[in-house]
Amino acid sequence: MAMVGEMWSHLGSTMATSMLVYTLFKQFFPHQLQVSFEKYFNRIVRYAYPYVEITFDEFTGERMKRSEAYSRIKSYLSDKSTASAK
Repeated sequence: MAMVGEMWSHLGSTMATSMLVYTLFKQFFPHQLQVSFEKYFNRIVRYAYPYVEITFDEFTGERMKRSEAYSRIKSYLSDKSTASAK
Protein backbone atom coordinates (compact mmCIF):
# COMPACT_ATOMS: atom_id res chain seq x y z
CA MET A 1 0.00 0.00 0.00
CA ALA A 2 2.96 2.30 0.62
CA MET A 3 3.92 2.04 -3.05
CA VAL A 4 0.59 3.50 -4.15
CA GLY A 5 1.04 6.46 -1.80
CA GLU A 6 4.53 7.06 -3.12
CA MET A 7 3.24 6.94 -6.68
CA TRP A 8 0.58 9.58 -5.94
CA SER A 9 3.08 11.84 -4.19
CA HIS A 10 5.46 11.60 -7.16
CA LEU A 11 2.61 12.29 -9.55
CA GLY A 12 1.56 15.36 -7.56
CA SER A 13 5.11 16.69 -7.45
CA THR A 14 5.55 16.14 -11.17
CA MET A 15 2.29 17.91 -12.01
CA ALA A 16 3.13 20.87 -9.77
CA THR A 17 6.58 21.19 -11.31
CA SER A 18 5.21 21.01 -14.86
CA MET A 19 2.61 23.70 -14.08
CA LEU A 20 5.32 25.96 -12.64
CA VAL A 21 7.56 25.49 -15.67
CA TYR A 22 4.63 26.13 -18.03
CA THR A 23 3.69 29.35 -16.19
CA LEU A 24 7.26 30.61 -16.24
CA PHE A 25 7.56 29.77 -19.92
CA LYS A 26 4.35 31.66 -20.77
CA GLN A 27 5.36 34.73 -18.73
CA PHE A 28 9.02 35.19 -19.57
CA PHE A 29 9.56 33.90 -23.10
CA PRO A 30 8.63 35.90 -26.24
CA HIS A 31 5.56 34.87 -28.19
CA GLN A 32 7.56 33.85 -31.29
CA LEU A 33 9.65 31.44 -29.22
CA GLN A 34 6.50 30.00 -27.64
CA VAL A 35 4.95 29.37 -31.07
CA SER A 36 8.04 27.66 -32.46
CA PHE A 37 8.45 25.57 -29.29
CA GLU A 38 4.82 24.43 -29.47
CA LYS A 39 5.24 23.56 -33.16
CA TYR A 40 8.23 21.31 -32.47
CA PHE A 41 6.65 19.87 -29.34
CA ASN A 42 3.57 18.86 -31.35
CA ARG A 43 5.81 17.16 -33.92
CA ILE A 44 7.42 15.10 -31.16
CA VAL A 45 4.02 14.18 -29.67
CA ARG A 46 2.78 12.95 -33.07
CA TYR A 47 5.46 10.24 -33.03
CA ALA A 48 3.75 8.69 -29.99
CA TYR A 49 0.48 8.09 -31.84
CA PRO A 50 -1.98 6.59 -29.33
CA TYR A 51 -4.13 4.70 -31.84
CA VAL A 52 -3.70 1.15 -33.09
CA GLU A 53 -4.54 0.12 -36.63
CA ILE A 54 -5.74 -3.41 -37.24
CA THR A 55 -6.40 -4.69 -40.74
CA PHE A 56 -8.68 -7.54 -41.78
CA ASP A 57 -8.49 -9.04 -45.24
CA GLU A 58 -11.72 -8.88 -47.20
CA PHE A 59 -11.20 -12.24 -48.87
CA THR A 60 -9.79 -15.47 -47.48
CA GLY A 61 -7.46 -17.78 -49.37
CA GLU A 62 -10.28 -20.25 -50.00
CA ARG A 63 -11.26 -19.49 -53.61
CA MET A 64 -11.66 -15.78 -52.89
CA LYS A 65 -14.42 -16.44 -50.37
CA ARG A 66 -15.44 -13.31 -48.47
CA SER A 67 -14.20 -13.30 -44.87
CA GLU A 68 -16.95 -13.61 -42.28
CA ALA A 69 -15.04 -11.38 -39.84
CA TYR A 70 -14.69 -8.68 -42.49
CA SER A 71 -18.42 -8.79 -43.27
CA ARG A 72 -19.41 -8.50 -39.61
CA ILE A 73 -16.97 -5.66 -38.94
CA LYS A 74 -18.20 -3.80 -42.02
CA SER A 75 -21.83 -4.06 -40.98
CA TYR A 76 -21.04 -3.05 -37.37
CA LEU A 77 -19.02 -0.01 -38.42
CA SER A 78 -21.52 1.10 -41.04
CA ASP A 79 -24.33 1.06 -38.45
CA LYS A 80 -22.22 2.91 -35.84
CA SER A 81 -20.77 5.48 -38.22
CA THR A 82 -24.11 6.45 -39.77
CA ALA A 83 -25.74 6.76 -36.36
CA SER A 84 -23.11 9.19 -35.07
CA ALA A 85 -22.65 11.17 -38.31
CA LYS A 86 -23.81 14.76 -38.35
